Amino acid sequence: MKIVRQILFREPDGGRKGLFNSGLSFICLLTWVYTGVILDSSHLFLFIGLAFGLSGIAESLPSSRRRSAGALRTLAVSILVVYLGLLTSAPELVFE
Repeated sequence: MKIVRQILFREPDGGRKGLFNSGLSFICLLTWVYTGVILDSSHLFLFIGLAFGLSGIAESLPSSRRRSAGALRTLAVSILVVYLGLLTSAPELVFE
């Protein structure tokens, strides 16, 4: 548990990593708009885009905001865990 706490609640890495994650989030959300909304396909890119976005915001915070960055990282991981739970328990909801 101590290792997880050290990884999630560490100081934010800074603007470069935050911008990279935010850019990936933007690309994933654009892909979701195309595949999920226009083509009526899977919503995988929505979940991944949200997780990257929260991670990007967490990395862009000042170094004194460790607890807030940890909460955003935890929320990003939780979004992916919820998606995996939906995928295993009710795949018809994910793959419409």
